[in-house]
Amino acid sequence: MTIEKLEPVAIEQSLREHIAGARAAIETRLATIVPTAQTWPARLHEAQRHALLSPGKRFRPLLCVFVAKGAGFDGEAAIDVGCVAEMVHAASLILDDLPCMDDADLRRNQPTTHIAFDESTAILTATALLNRAFGVLSRLENVEAEKRIELVDLLSYAVGSKGLIAGQMADLANSDSNASIAEIERLNTLKTGALFDFSVEGAAVIAGSKAARRAALKDFSHHLGLAFQLMDDVKDTVMTDQQAEKSVGRDVGKATILALTGSAAAMERLSGYIDSAKSALARAKLSNEPTLNAVLDAQFSFLKS
Repeated sequence: MTIEKLEPVAIEQSLREHIAGARAAIETRLATIVPTAQTWPARLHEAQRHALLSPGKRFRPLLCVFVAKGAGFDGEAAIDVGCVAEMVHAASLILDDLPCMDDADLRRNQPTTHIAFDESTAILTATALLNRAFGVLSRLENVEAEKRIELVDLLSYAVGSKGLIAGQMADLANSDSNASIAEIERLNTLKTGALFDFSVEGAAVIAGSKAARRAALKDFSHHLGLAFQLMDDVKDTVMTDQQAEKSVGRDVGKATILALTGSAAAMERLSGYIDSAKSALARAKLSNEPTLNAVLDAQFSFLKS
């Protein structure tokens, strides 16, 4: 297996511009959703902006925006819900990189928050981002109170002791070389999939989607989360820090699908996850399925076997 940077996938110009426009709107909102770096206490807010505004693909907010639009909702609240997912993602990365966790010093090709600032500031920054995320959901404009409450509940579950935090706890204890693929998938569903679930289901909530569509989208986000985590495991194993844009080699000694099955089988499984995600997306019958497929293709385009 080789991993290399490939040319961007062939996407027609109109789609490319559409995705770029959505990403620009997300970036603009992220820059205003937290206080300026000069706001007291300045060091804390500088650290927030360091973590949140560092260059990223904004995959989760793009999913939220386009799923909502494909389901019939085109308001700015979709951008805010997507930005909430990005805030929580940034907070989780800050914590994941700490010396007591993965002890990483590079994230998105810049120093991790505890390296750029200090551990205490990093922990407080993650806490502040998480708290702000719930505040954003509570004040969504042109979204009914019942839907805002449902979004808050979804986020609390996604982040909580049965979601992302549970996944991180399990990952810290992940040293069982006899773990089954099903057990590893369960861990990956919690650690990575929970936030994809929120991004996609949150979009369905504000769009008022019916049960059948929400079920298909749940299946979509589930397989997408599995694919994304397996892709991340591949990066950790075969890429340099510069290629992965983060500290790698943090999975040594952990039970991963890649370690359990070998590279060829892992790549085959990754392809299967992506195919299953796209199949579920088709069942959701969104009006902009080609756009979402283009977003997925771009996210996974650098994988080559």
